[in-house]
Amino acid sequence: MTFISKILFATIALAIFISSPLEAQNLRYSYKAERVLMDKSHDLPEEPVVKAIIARYKPEMDRKMQEVIGVSDSEMRSGRPESLLSNFAADALVEFAAKRSGGKVDFGLTNFGGIRAALPGGNIRLYDIYSIFPFENYVVILDLPGKSVRALFESFARNRVEALSGNVKIVIDEDDREIEELFINGEKLDDSKTYRIATIDFLLSGGDNVLALKDAIKVEETGLLIRDAIIEKIAGFSAKGLKVSAKLDGRVKYED
Repeated sequence: MTFISKILFATIALAIFISSPLEAQNLRYSYKAERVLMDKSHDLPEEPVVKAIIARYKPEMDRKMQEVIGVSDSEMRSGRPESLLSNFAADALVEFAAKRSGGKVDFGLTNFGGIRAALPGGNIRLYDIYSIFPFENYVVILDLPGKSVRALFESFARNRVEALSGNVKIVIDEDDREIEELFINGEKLDDSKTYRIATIDFLLSGGDNVLALKDAIKVEETGLLIRDAIIEKIAGFSAKGLKVSAKLDGRVKYED
């Protein structure tokens, strides 16, 4: 059903409802729920037209997805408070955004929930990047007041930290969930400054309860995905004949 058809259908349905007698509208409804085993009996027959379209493009898509775009020196996994893969992703955002904004980016931020698999050691295929970052999360660059940046990190301390770039060094008291130390680019956070942040549109919109980013005073949309940032960083290693690597550097610490 096309968009116009849906609008027409909704209009007719509303007109019928409004014109119907009050007695017909004053109905009682009941609901019942039950478990249904979704086995093969629920399978629908293949749609020939759709099947033909898939068959036409699948070989080329499979070939593209198996393309090796780099080589990793080890497997990288993701997990809080920091990990090889999350560090790699957040650092990639900073480099990617800095090239496109033509200026300094103070730090990068993405969410752990958007990292869905491990990066394998050895050959890295394009397929692997799509498996790790399956969501259409677009890179955005925003300017955020220092007070809102502080609120952002305080929420991380109280709840759960997200993936941060190496520009950030934060120490959180594990018992009272307060920030003990917070440095950005080697300097203490300044509430009077405005910070430029590379992140994803999902977090900008308040996803994963990251609400402080809504205070942004300026937002630049790159129109490119976090996958593009990751692929570009991997390509940078490959262009230099290097294996892809990352490190744990203590950017996020919890202390008693």
